[in-house]
Amino acid sequence: MKIQLKVKLAIILVSISLLTSVLYGVDKFTSNNPADAASIRIGLSDKDSSSCQECLKNGIFFNSGCKKCEQDGVVFMVSVGKDRSYSLGWSNNHGMYDGDKNCDGKINFKNLKSNENQTFWVELVKNDLELSSTIYSDSNFSKIIDSVSTKMCSNPTEMKYVRISNEDGKPTANGGVITGFIDNIEISNISTNLNKKTESIFFENFDECIDESCSNSWILQNSKNLSINPSEKIFQYYSKVSGTNDYAHSELNEQKLNNSWNMKFKLHISELIPHPLGKGIINIQPDLRQLIFGIPSLFLPVIGFLLSKHQSSKSLGIIILLSGIIIFFGIFYSILNNQTHSNIDMIQISIILPVNVLILLLGIRKIQK
Repeated sequence: MKIQLKVKLAIILVSISLLTSVLYGVDKFTSNNPADAASIRIGLSDKDSSSCQECLKNGIFFNSGCKKCEQDGVVFMVSVGKDRSYSLGWSNNHGMYDGDKNCDGKINFKNLKSNENQTFWVELVKNDLELSSTIYSDSNFSKIIDSVSTKMCSNPTEMKYVRISNEDGKPTANGGVITGFIDNIEISNISTNLNKKTESIFFENFDECIDESCSNSWILQNSKNLSINPSEKIFQYYSKVSGTNDYAHSELNEQKLNNSWNMKFKLHISELIPHPLGKGIINIQPDLRQLIFGIPSLFLPVIGFLLSKHQSSKSLGIIILLSGIIIFFGIFYSILNNQTHSNIDMIQISIILPVNVLILLLGIRKIQK
């Protein structure tokens, strides 16, 4: 009776292993973890939204997006990625927020995270090499929610385009979604005199707009994702990782930006779906998937074999072998469908593979016994 009980218990354990293997595989293979997350970027650039040939179809940066094009610029960013961060970035003859050859150009706000149904008023201030951004909760720009500042290594120049962009490049994938609108964009030069007076050189509240491009004062690369809503009098954005480079821009007036200026606008987030971060159809964190499904899949067959070590059972051997085969194809699929693996991925594979070989050998041995 004891012997039969041990075999039955072993079969139950290995059957659980089969189930967890299948659940792990289904969740893993339905997961989508693109490098980029949906985002929206608002700022100034010396490049308009159509002058970067490298990011157009067949261009060398098409799969990376126009953000990789060499440019001078300052940009405010919202992302639905892991930290759902608000960020400030700048560039000088580099990628959109990559700084220059001497220093990095991106800094995250520390306290505020992006979420749906948020409405903020944003200010960017450049004072020579000092760059800062403040997020306010009111239209008077008086109630501060969060702020960041950084010192640039060099001065971006010739910035004459107001530019708005989605996440771009990368093959279509589930990188989350962010939608909303922008309004009341104002850019002013700051006087170098002691009084620090400002002189407005660009203002757009979309009140006079009667179509989605505001009579071509805004150039739209993809009006489905970035366009003016003439009835609501706002600039609407819809961002996801779509495999297209979606930009829009409007040119400043003839007057150029000084070395010191500020930019203000209203930002609203209507809907935000976070980046899945490797989650699949079961919708659990990858670490939990590993713990709940991955570990039992590996160790329950070994425990089942040891529990019934001195008993013969072909049915148990077949189940152990089947469990090993499922794990093997999971490893093979993972390697085949990932072009690059991190060091952690390689360590995991180097541990799982020998255990998988052991499970296969134990299954064969149990069948032959």
